[in-house]
Amino acid sequence: MQTVFDYQKEGSQPILTSYVLLSNSPRRKQLLEFLDPRIQSVEVDERGIEEYFMEKFASDDFLTRAAKTCCEISKAKSDMELEQGYLYISADTIVVADGQIFNKPRDLAEAEAMFRSYFGKSHYVVTSVCLRSSQSLDVFYTLAQIDFVDYYPALEEHIQAYIHEKQPLDKAGAYGIQELDPRFVAGISGDIHTIIGLPVAEVSRRIFAHNPFEK
Repeated sequence: MQTVFDYQKEGSQPILTSYVLLSNSPRRKQLLEFLDPRIQSVEVDERGIEEYFMEKFASDDFLTRAAKTCCEISKAKSDMELEQGYLYISADTIVVADGQIFNKPRDLAEAEAMFRSYFGKSHYVVTSVCLRSSQSLDVFYTLAQIDFVDYYPALEEHIQAYIHEKQPLDKAGAYGIQELDPRFVAGISGDIHTIIGLPVAEVSRRIFAHNPFEK
């Protein structure tokens, strides 16, 4: 299964001196600790962008449409004035299941409905990343497949515990893979960090493969 896809690449990455993570996500901040990035909050109309590009990419299969749209969201987050020598890193994560995009649930009822829908099936997590400097743009996405076990009654109390104790409302698709009871997951294909919210290995490779600056 292919797990890394290029979306847009322009220019040539300059020598970098600093990094900016355009996200308040504690999970992404932790994953990028090795870069010691400056954290900058940014807000975009994610649902408006999603609606526009899902229609624009209507000729693609649903998963590809969703992944390309995810890339446009991460790209929009870095559309700002850029400082020389800085690399701006933005990302977006979506869950695709049953021909739908699962964003962050609006309430616990929606979170529970999302979560229950995974059992006995496979679903996908897409994380798009935009690496932007004053001289370059590199947008890509990574894909992971998650297979949940078939539901059986002994899991019920653990499902309820997850929904009511693990704060699913701040997570795309209503779950964080690192918090799941291991009895829920039958298998994972792809980089687990795609599911957590940032494919660190691929980000690092793209930054440092041709760049002499190191942290």
